[in-house]
Amino acid sequence: MKSTLLTAVLLLAAGAVTNAQLSFLPQVGFEQSRTSLNYNSLYTGEVNGYFKKALKTDYRFKGGHGPYISLGTSPAPMSFSFTNTGSLIEGLQAAKNNLQFRIETGYQYTSKAIQFTKGRSATASPTSEASNEMATQKKSCGSSTYKSSCGNKRKSSRTNFANGGLNMRLQPSLGLAYIPSTDPGITETANGFQYASAWKTAIVPAMGFEFANGRQRFLTLTIFYTKPLGMKDESFTAFSGSKAITTNISPTTSTWGITAGVPFSFVKSNASKTKKVKKECQRIIYRRCYKS
Repeated sequence: MKSTLLTAVLLLAAGAVTNAQLSFLPQVGFEQSRTSLNYNSLYTGEVNGYFKKALKTDYRFKGGHGPYISLGTSPAPMSFSFTNTGSLIEGLQAAKNNLQFRIETGYQYTSKAIQFTKGRSATASPTSEASNEMATQKKSCGSSTYKSSCGNKRKSSRTNFANGGLNMRLQPSLGLAYIPSTDPGITETANGFQYASAWKTAIVPAMGFEFANGRQRFLTLTIFYTKPLGMKDESFTAFSGSKAITTNISPTTSTWGITAGVPFSFVKSNASKTKKVKKECQRIIYRRCYKS
């Protein structure tokens, strides 16, 4: 029983892979990061914009759904410096103009095409070349020979695929982002401490708009939002003279952005078909002569 189920699952998986399409999407765009910090009933925040680049690979099955993986950049965490008394000195970027390496994977669905313009079919009209040759007739009392050569007839028909017109497909997706290396949350300094709003994992909902002319895709725009997971409240106790002062920190961070890219995939194209027909025919007619 188990072997039968395993065989059925393998057959279904093989059928799905057979109808799958592997696509690549280099992306460039803009990402804005917003970080806010509540500390000892006070508030501070920073908003910064960054250049975004990534390479996305998706495996699309016949129904339009499938997994994807993306390798790209993510903003460096914001860093905030405090004194021993818990007073904020400054808020600064942990690594100036630095971007972190980010891995993202998830699941994506591609809808059916939404037509903007009507498509048209372009089929070349068949052309034919025919040459007829009439052989000389030989008349004699016994017989008459008539030879007709139908010639070489070549019929060429070229069929082009229909132009589907300008269309758009929606691509909603949900992914999980991961940053392999991040700075620690709190580090002690000579005059106090420093806090970095770093995160390891985040949930990434996104909506893509794939534009195409017929089946030829030429542009994909993606709007995404990144919400970090597991960011916890922190606290730090420092001594000002003989007095211990505890600073409570509650961070909130998120990013959103838009990217553009030109997708490409290995698509099997059917070439135009040309048919050639060559035909020859010959007729011989016998006629008997009669004496009057």
